Amino acid sequence: MDYSEHLVFPTAGKSHFRIPSVIVAGDGTVLAFCNDRHDTVHDSAPESDIVFARKAVGKAWSPVRVLAHVDGWACTIGAAVRDENTGEAFCSGLRIPVTRHEFGRYSDEEKKEFERKTAVKVAEAGVPAGDFLLRSQDAGQTWQERALQIQPYLMTREDGSKIPVRGCCHGSGAGITLRHGGHAGRLLCPSRVADGEYHDMDGLRRHSYNNAIYSDDHGLTWKASAPVQPGTGEGTLMEDGEGNILYNSRAYYEDRKRYLASSKDGGETFADFRTDDFLLDTAYMGCNASLLRVERSDLADPSLLPDKADSITLFVNPRSEDRDHLTICLSFDSGKTWAQTRQVHEGRNAYSSLAFSKTEQKFYLLYELGENDPYDQGIMCACFDLGWILTEEVTP
Repeated sequence: MDYSEHLVFPTAGKSHFRIPSVIVAGDGTVLAFCNDRHDTVHDSAPESDIVFARKAVGKAWSPVRVLAHVDGWACTIGAAVRDENTGEAFCSGLRIPVTRHEFGRYSDEEKKEFERKTAVKVAEAGVPAGDFLLRSQDAGQTWQERALQIQPYLMTREDGSKIPVRGCCHGSGAGITLRHGGHAGRLLCPSRVADGEYHDMDGLRRHSYNNAIYSDDHGLTWKASAPVQPGTGEGTLMEDGEGNILYNSRAYYEDRKRYLASSKDGGETFADFRTDDFLLDTAYMGCNASLLRVERSDLADPSLLPDKADSITLFVNPRSEDRDHLTICLSFDSGKTWAQTRQVHEGRNAYSSLAFSKTEQKFYLLYELGENDPYDQGIMCACFDLGWILTEEVTP
């Protein structure tokens, strides 16, 4: 039974760290990513970097390293994903020369001015705006960059019209490599889209959707999936032992529920829209969460699981009305039912990301940590084994 913590991304000076994403390389090296928002923790930070730290097996965490930066631009993190077949690691991102408020109302003249400022900044910096993909073939020691092009999905809107939508992974969970069924080998990442502008909560609930992006050629090209139910944003997903995809979404309905959807075609389309009565979210607009399924065959000591369990599934989020009481919910049937809970951190916290190291037989949980607010201390990494998770049960 083992548990330890390390503050991988500590808030200091102008650096305010948010939006964690973690994966594990084939040799057991842990690769942790997040945003470094300069001078503010808020979403509309005018300048931010994508930063990174790594931990090789038996070694300490590396210093924080910048992977994407442009003076005066927001380089926002998408999602990390590891290709289990090639060993390559990826992290998507988006470069924004000029930031705008998510709920802002802009006149035609203001939109033209935004486009003008964007063109000027692109010309001055000499780098393109838009989506990009960072790629490493050596467990994060070196990185290369290329443009991320996503083939859109033709989505039917409320009024029956159709609109092409792509996907932005920002704020969603890490991606996975599918292992079962006809889509084995596919890279699948949660993302989100909008089918129109929104300026208030009602508009957000009508026009915001989670979806996914996927690649069948080891990250060279990507396609957008169909959306899940409206009013969702920031999701996480997993694959069960039969190749079915479970999508677990934050939603903006203030009902403290997690919204679920399922896919039988490798994440191209979703159906069976529903909510989970056991998993609780925060009272105001919910919160990002993390979801991870580890198969019995990947465990060194599978006898710790119930005899009929083919896997263990972990769901992590702040299990409270506010962003505190970070809690692991455990399932032994791929999230159909939930068996018990295990609290990780009682105080203020928010977004999280989960990964499992088969090499070390350890779980790695990156989570935002704070005192006065859920983010003001930085991003912590909790490392624990299966025995620790199963030792103590707390009241749901």
